[in-house]
Amino acid sequence: MNFRILVVDDDENHRIGMMTLLEEQGYEVEGAANGREGMERLDHRVYDLVITDYRMNEMDGMRFLKHLQAKFPALKVIMVTGYGSIEHAVEAMRHGAVNYITKPVRPQKLLEVVRQVLRETVEEIPEEEKFRRLSKYCHFHRLVGRSKKMQQVYRKIRDVAPTDVSVMIIGESGTGKELVARAIHDYSGRKEGPFVAVNTGAIPRELIASELFGHLKGAFTGAISDKKGKFEEAHRGTLFLDEISTMSLPVQISLLRVLENHIIERVGSNRPIHVDVRIITATNENLQTLIEQSRFREDLYYRLNVYTIELPPLREREVDIPYLAHYYREMFNLELGRGIQDIASDALTALQDYPWPGNIREFRNVMLRAVLSAGDQEILKLQHLPREVVKPGIARTQITIRPGTPLAEVEKTMILETLKAVKGNKLKAAKILGISRRSLYNKLEEYGIEDVEM
Repeated sequence: MNFRILVVDDDENHRIGMMTLLEEQGYEVEGAANGREGMERLDHRVYDLVITDYRMNEMDGMRFLKHLQAKFPALKVIMVTGYGSIEHAVEAMRHGAVNYITKPVRPQKLLEVVRQVLRETVEEIPEEEKFRRLSKYCHFHRLVGRSKKMQQVYRKIRDVAPTDVSVMIIGESGTGKELVARAIHDYSGRKEGPFVAVNTGAIPRELIASELFGHLKGAFTGAISDKKGKFEEAHRGTLFLDEISTMSLPVQISLLRVLENHIIERVGSNRPIHVDVRIITATNENLQTLIEQSRFREDLYYRLNVYTIELPPLREREVDIPYLAHYYREMFNLELGRGIQDIASDALTALQDYPWPGNIREFRNVMLRAVLSAGDQEILKLQHLPREVVKPGIARTQITIRPGTPLAEVEKTMILETLKAVKGNKLKAAKILGISRRSLYNKLEEYGIEDVEM
């Protein structure tokens, strides 16, 4: 099981140190600089474990823990306390933390506690039984949906999977691009090899080359040992690169060279390493527009876009929503030990009427919250759904664009107006705009947008 962990600490060095250690163990890890940012992330994504520092300047660890227990009572939390303070540890455990670690954090101790806590979250139901119970809701591999648009997606996967050509998956944020990439891999001749997924938009630009191609010890500040890149990890398998529109031009050039000669060089080395990797990419942006703006290489685009699969947004798949709802009902029954047997018809209607700007990712989060709300009841009812789904009431901002306005100016206006509408909340703005938070920050920097006046 690929566990997802959120590390919350306002000390950047401590936060990155813990994140790096956990990532090296194969966990999917994200970070937040304080409790408020942590709550924002939890509102938009599901995590298996939260590790939070006790002392933080903005919303300290105890306040954060109390908010978590009120909103996500089933979420596992480990508290990091300073100076070996047993009083803080006891207080944290009393308010819902499942374990604690004292500073300075010893790597072996951190891993030991994390493994123990995550072992306790895994149900005793065998994985084979879980797969059997969930697979009856799937319509192709692990994908759910019988709509005509999804049937077209399935046909394309079947057609391209046995080949070794590069595939580009296009779709809005949260539409399930990684699931499609995984299906292509699993139906290909490389299925026995590794499947390595990289969200390039979530990696700082200065580190993306190191992540993809690896580095030698001492190649740059912080390179304390030799490290394999994702290309080497994916050797004889599939490498999935998400949000490729965020790649800098120098990295695009390096990627083009790899596609042409199947050779990589680690950062800080000139020793060539041969790699045998199939590339699948994904984007939620119009790359043709970026090419016109000289922000994406045309030659790289044609090397990556040999075969295209377009994923429909959830709002265009209304017929699939009941299937998805029951799939996630069963999934969270298994994960949380619940016994919800059905979903009320008015609740299904509400789910079908909602526009789902965050697509499948948002749908999964809403179903998790609903299952938690339903408790030990056998029917998931309308009252268990979040209020924003039952009564969307989304305010719309009128934006006037003069004919002939340059495209860059239109984009800048949209970003500014969206930020104003959500009172500067960048996470919400990125979600509404259909781009990653990292992409939004890159655009803010590009257009010189700093603090937005509300």
